[in-house]
Amino acid sequence: MDAVPKTETILADGSGSSERSLDCVLLDVDYISIGDDASIRLTLKGADGKAYEVFDPSFKPYFLFVPGRKMEEDEMMDLSAADPSGLIKPVKIRADPRTISGRKVDSYRVYVKSPSQVPKLSAAMKRHGECYEYDIPFAKRYVLDSGLFPLTPYTVILKTEGKQLVLTSIEPNKSGADVKQNLMGFDIEVYNPLGMPRPDFDPVIMISYMFSAGGKSGKGVITYKKINRPFVEVVRDETAMIKRFVDVIRENDIDIITGYNSANFDIKYLLDRARKLRIEFDISRFEGSTKLERHGLVERVKCAGRVHVDMYTVVRFIAIVGSAEYILKLNSYTLDNVYHAVTGKKIWNVSKSEMQKNSVKYWDGDAEQLGMLADYNLADSEALLTVYNAFVPIMIALAKTTGDQLSDVAVSTTGQLCEFVLMRYAQEFKEIIPNKPDETEIKRRMYNPIEGAYVKTPEPGIYENLAMFDFRGLYPSIIISHNVDPSSLCTECNDYFESPTGAKFDKNRKSTIPTILKILMDQRAQVKKEFKKNPGNIELGASSMALKILSNTFYGYLGYARSRWYSRECASSITAWSRQYIKETIAAAEKAGFGVLYGDTDSLVAILGEKTKDDALAFMKSVNDSLPQPMELELEDFYTRGVFVGKKTDKEAKGAKKKYALIAENGRIKIRGFELVRRDWSHIARDTQRRVLEAILKEGSRERAAEIVRDVVKRLKEGKVPLSELVINTQLRKSIDAYDARSPELAAAKKAVERGIKTRDEVEHSVIGYIVTRHGASVSDRAELEELAQDYDPDYYINNQVLPATMRILKELDFDEDELKGLGKQKKLL
Repeated sequence: MDAVPKTETILADGSGSSERSLDCVLLDVDYISIGDDASIRLTLKGADGKAYEVFDPSFKPYFLFVPGRKMEEDEMMDLSAADPSGLIKPVKIRADPRTISGRKVDSYRVYVKSPSQVPKLSAAMKRHGECYEYDIPFAKRYVLDSGLFPLTPYTVILKTEGKQLVLTSIEPNKSGADVKQNLMGFDIEVYNPLGMPRPDFDPVIMISYMFSAGGKSGKGVITYKKINRPFVEVVRDETAMIKRFVDVIRENDIDIITGYNSANFDIKYLLDRARKLRIEFDISRFEGSTKLERHGLVERVKCAGRVHVDMYTVVRFIAIVGSAEYILKLNSYTLDNVYHAVTGKKIWNVSKSEMQKNSVKYWDGDAEQLGMLADYNLADSEALLTVYNAFVPIMIALAKTTGDQLSDVAVSTTGQLCEFVLMRYAQEFKEIIPNKPDETEIKRRMYNPIEGAYVKTPEPGIYENLAMFDFRGLYPSIIISHNVDPSSLCTECNDYFESPTGAKFDKNRKSTIPTILKILMDQRAQVKKEFKKNPGNIELGASSMALKILSNTFYGYLGYARSRWYSRECASSITAWSRQYIKETIAAAEKAGFGVLYGDTDSLVAILGEKTKDDALAFMKSVNDSLPQPMELELEDFYTRGVFVGKKTDKEAKGAKKKYALIAENGRIKIRGFELVRRDWSHIARDTQRRVLEAILKEGSRERAAEIVRDVVKRLKEGKVPLSELVINTQLRKSIDAYDARSPELAAAKKAVERGIKTRDEVEHSVIGYIVTRHGASVSDRAELEELAQDYDPDYYINNQVLPATMRILKELDFDEDELKGLGKQKKLL
């Protein structure tokens, strides 16, 4: 089949007019170089279902310059930077008065011919003053200045110049219909006779895909061996397979292409194989090659005119920010595990790693085995789109909220998203965007840490009739109510908020960060109200979560050493105020007759005792009457019973921060800090701990809790626990030769490599699942990878897993380890 042309330029509508109107959404913004100039390029998806390549050549690269002395514009025009291609000089100077941290300055836009000249000329002009905003990429500069938001309806006016569509105007279209994007998920299978595939030697053997485009959907597997499956397309060889995959993307005019770890593996491998085969692998829609770029600490895929989303990166982000609690407990974020967490189902009856190990056998096998390999390959693409639909709505909502492109949001940290929002509003406020700190400044900031939150540790034990209160968005509300912002810091102002640290914040200055947070929090309140009326609306739920993620990021960003808007005074003032408010609230609760069991950062747990629920609500109202707006104390819930445990190494057992379990009146259990939410404990330890907590919370039975542990100890001693329940998962974060100490996971990995069972690439920087066996002098000697272990050491799992996970609870019930191991009687019957 002939390849579809890579670029189809769409001209005017044939009506005789050189201009046309188009309803659309913005998919992406980049730029291309044309001679010595650069032209901004927009990828627009029209309401007519077509994708448009549109240029805005009127926008030129620039940076900001604040002269160190009085300078005329003519004098600035004469400044230059030496370059092998010739002197670099400004092409235009334009006055653009701004403020820096609230101080007015005479600043100027310095325009140059190409983005590559910005850092060179700004470096030379630093001898004559201060330069700013020279490190903002050209496409981001355009997005910031134009105020455009991705995936948002617009009406544009386009005109035709030669073979290009040129942007004349772009306006929001509030009544615009939802424009659907064409989506494709894909997965590759690679021949790997030595374990880890090598792109110089090992071919790609299958590529599966699943798509929805233009109101239709489809799926298939492309390969070059005859396989008796209706969805399989057989081509001549690997070269033809890669080319055919590109054709499928173009034929279906895909807007968004997604994979799982596709930046680090699938696309990277296809690019490497294409180079080896001396062919082109390019999934771009318009001029420009498919390539990998660094974005902070991760790789991203650039393919002009299309958006790439790596779902592995997205899932990790969602887990880190805590937006999907059901994936927080995963041992690893493989597609199999995430799909199971989302659906409760398995992708296939064998794991991805198992199929990869046997892919050579299946590829070289009979017709049935080839069919199984194709089935598995397609199942991965189907599972991928299920995961995409579960999590990407949050990323789309973040893109629409921040204004950053979906391709960037999908590889960003919360700090990077926060920074982009601040950059947007800085433009609106006519504030100069601060420069990034250099390494010397970063180290100085890191050596001067900020005091954290206040914690009132509990007396360990079992408690009943509890109420938990917490401050709604404590840090954001402190920022808003006290106008905390680097630009509002003052020393001589007359009307100010003074933090417990002594820092003063001008009450009368309209500052960027409090303004942004007020907008975000008001938007979230409105969205939550609408979502409550329509709880099935995925877009509203995602928008609420996106607004919450952003709102909770600003404090951390102010104290982040690499932040453009770093301010130790601001960050330390926020935590100081939080300590003040939580201490005052605890004191008020005790004065009102409540026993305060626990307090941490923004919440407290009160023992009601003889107090009623109405008393608790009246106390909450009295606190709120004394708080500045928008600070607010909320009732999280009433709890019938709770268990709080002691610190692991504290002989006086004063209690541990965020280590408790509570059961609400409706049966909902809230667990914080226990091993059952950590992957580096075995399933048997986590499961036993969970059952012990449930016995205490639901049944109120101390004896039942102890009996659960006795039974597990007995089963372990008798060898009746399946090996699958004894696996301990720990990630190797460095190469196996880079560790000083010998840990069990490291020892298990090294033994597997030395025996030739695993390659270094398979184990390094991977999650290692190991079991402690009976054979060896030390724990490390006895550790074996889970697939290699033949038995287990019961004493290790009793003394180092099950009992440590449960005794921190049961010791509060006056049980000791010997009694639970059947070596003696409990200390005291209860």
